[in-house]
Amino acid sequence: MISVLIVNYFCHTLTAHAVHSVLADDPSAQVIVVDNSNDQIEAENLRKILPSRAELVVAPINLGFGRACNLAFEQAAGEWILLLNPDAFILPNCLQQLVGTLQRHPKIGALSPLAQWDEAGTFLLPPGQMQTPAWEWMLALGLRFPAFGRWLSMRFRTYALRCLYASLPVRQRMLSGGHMFLRRSAIDAIGGLFDPAFFMYYEDTDLCRRLTKAGFELMLDPEAKVVHQWRHDPIKSQYTVESRLRYMRKHFTNFWLMDRLRQNFEQLLQPKAGKFHDIGICTTAPIFDLPTHQSGSWLLELSTNPLLIPAAYHSSTVASHSIPSSVWSLLGAGRYWARVSHPNGQWSYFTWEIPKSISKSGLELLAPKQVRSANRILHLDWAHQANEAELLDLFRAAFGYQMNPELWRWKYHAFDTLGALVRHNGRAIAFYGAMPRSIHLFGSPATAVQIGDVMVLPEERGMLTRQGPFFLAAKGFLERFVGHGKTFPLAFGFPSERPFRLGVRLGLYDKVGELAQINWPALQTRPSYRVRLRPLSTNDSAAVDRLWLEMADALQDQVVGVRDWPYVQRRYMQHPTISYQLYLITSRFTQTPIGIIVIRVLEDAVELLDIIAPPQRMATLTHCLRRLAWNLGKPRTYAWITKQHAHALAGDTGEIVPTGIVIPYNRWTPGISADKVMDRWWLMGGDTDFR
Repeated sequence: MISVLIVNYFCHTLTAHAVHSVLADDPSAQVIVVDNSNDQIEAENLRKILPSRAELVVAPINLGFGRACNLAFEQAAGEWILLLNPDAFILPNCLQQLVGTLQRHPKIGALSPLAQWDEAGTFLLPPGQMQTPAWEWMLALGLRFPAFGRWLSMRFRTYALRCLYASLPVRQRMLSGGHMFLRRSAIDAIGGLFDPAFFMYYEDTDLCRRLTKAGFELMLDPEAKVVHQWRHDPIKSQYTVESRLRYMRKHFTNFWLMDRLRQNFEQLLQPKAGKFHDIGICTTAPIFDLPTHQSGSWLLELSTNPLLIPAAYHSSTVASHSIPSSVWSLLGAGRYWARVSHPNGQWSYFTWEIPKSISKSGLELLAPKQVRSANRILHLDWAHQANEAELLDLFRAAFGYQMNPELWRWKYHAFDTLGALVRHNGRAIAFYGAMPRSIHLFGSPATAVQIGDVMVLPEERGMLTRQGPFFLAAKGFLERFVGHGKTFPLAFGFPSERPFRLGVRLGLYDKVGELAQINWPALQTRPSYRVRLRPLSTNDSAAVDRLWLEMADALQDQVVGVRDWPYVQRRYMQHPTISYQLYLITSRFTQTPIGIIVIRVLEDAVELLDIIAPPQRMATLTHCLRRLAWNLGKPRTYAWITKQHAHALAGDTGEIVPTGIVIPYNRWTPGISADKVMDRWWLMGGDTDFR
C-alpha cells in the first residue's frame, strides 16, 4: 500500500486538489493530511472539502514541515511513502510507475517523479543539488569570475538536461521533499523520516544525505510525472538561513572555518554583472527580442540566480518570446534572469525585476474604510512610504519633537504598509505603527509584529472610547493582520503606561509580561585567563549565527526575537542615530565563541542592550560587561530584560528594580491565548525600537 503525507498551511483548496489527484491515480492509497495552520476555520474548511478517504490530523501548533510529516508518518501503514506538497498534484499512472521502479531496483531508497512547473509541461523544474560548503564556494567564485561562472553554469545545465530528458531512471544528488517517494524500509534503516530540528527547508537535504550515507541510491524516474506549482516567495528566505546553518553544522565539521573564509572573500570581491539585457521593471510578462527566422531546438532557462543555477527549463522548436501566464503568475517580487539558447548555437541573456505588489511583511495594500464616530466620519486608511511627511508631522504634533527622517525610514524600511492611519476630513489624526519581527515561537520560526509609534493628535485624545481614533486604528489593524489565519500570529510592543491602560480598558490588550532593570557596579579586576573579549567585526558573521542557534535551542519554551547576523547588522551596525558597541567573547585557548554583548556608552553608565548566547552563559557575559564598564571609566552598568529572566541575568551582584514597562498582548482577535505566552518572553532593551 502507498501512504501519502501532505502538510496543509492555510491552503485547503490546493490540498484538496492534491488529495484528489492521488486518489484518482490509486483509489486504495492511504492519504494523511496534517493541518499545520493552528486555525479552527482552516481545519473546518479541510473537513468540508477533503474526500472521506483522506485522514485529517490537526496539529496543536504549527509544527513546521518536517515535524508535521513525522506526525503523519507515525500513522502511515504503507510499504511505500509519498511526500507531496499541497501545491503539487500527480498525473495519471505516476504512483504505479514509482512503485514498479522501486521494486525493480532494491538499492533505491528514494525516488522522484519528473516535476513540471505547470500542468501543460511548458517548464520543467530542475533536479536537486546537494548543498556543501564546497558547492557554496563554487557559486561564490562563479559570481565573481565570469569565465568560471559560465563554465559552472553550462556544466549544471548539461547535468540538469541529461536528468530531465532521460528515458530511464537516472541517479540524483538530491531530491525535493515536495514530491519524494520512499520505501519504508529505507526510512527505518536511517532512524526515521525527518530530523525534527529543521522547522522548514533543508530537512529534505538532510534526509537525502542520511540516505546516501546509509548506502541507498537517489533516483529520478522521468516516466512518472508530477505538477509542482512552486511559487517564488522572497518572504520565505528568512527560514532558509537558520536551517542552512543547522544542516551545515550537523554534516560538516569544518563548516565554520569554510563559511568564514567564503564570507571574507565575498566582501573583498563584489559580484560582476553578466552580459544580460536589462528589460527593467515588469508588471506583465516581458517580451524577449529574438530572431524569428531560425528553426530547430530552442531552450529557455529561467532563474532567480544570474548563474542560472538552478533554473527551470522550457524546450521548444520555435522561439519563446515570452513566459506563459501559467508560469508568470507563480513569480513573486524580485529579480529574474533568463538565458535563451538559439538553434545556431548563439545565446541571448535577459534580466528584469518584478515590483512588490505586497510588502515584504506580507501586508496587503488595502482600501480605506469609512466609519461613523460621534456624529462625524473617520476614515481608516493604510499608511505607506508615500505618507512619510504627514506621519512625521503627526509625530511632532503628538510627541512635541521632530523625529529624524532617517530614523523613521530605518524603522519602517522596505515595508509598503507601515500601519493603520485614521483620517478626519482628509487629515491624519492617529497612527498605529507596525514593524514585522522574525521570532521563534516555542522553538518554531514565525513572524510577529511589533507595534510602535502609536500616536493621536492632542486635540483628539478626549475620545477615549470605542468611538475614538485610537481604538479605530488599533482595532482595524488587529482585525486585519493579527491572530489565527492572519499575517501575524501575535503582536507585542513596549507602550507607555497611558496607552496600555487605555488598551486594556477598551478590551484590546492583556498583560503578558513586564520589563525589569538590573543594575551592577563596575568591576575592577584583571582580565580572565579563560576568556577573551574583543570588538565584533564584519568577519564574525558565522560566530553570530552559531551563537544565535545555540541561544534558540536553549529557549525553545520561550518567545524570542531572532538574533542572527542579518538582524545584528540591521539593528545595531546600521542604526542612523545611535552608536552601539558590539563585543565577541571567546575562549582564550580554543577561540570558541561564548557570547556577544551589545552596549551603549552613556554619560554615567554603560547600558547592556542585548545578549546573544545561551542563558547558562550569562554569568560569564555579565562579568565581562562589568569589567568593560570599569575600563570605559563608568561606575555602573545596567540592562532591561523581561522579569522572569531577571534573576538569572542579575546573578549575585545585580540589583533588580521595576521599569513600569509592560508587554501588552492582543486580546481583541482570536489567536494564541495570553495564558500560553504569559511570562514566556525573552526581551531586552535592544528589542525595543527606541533604545
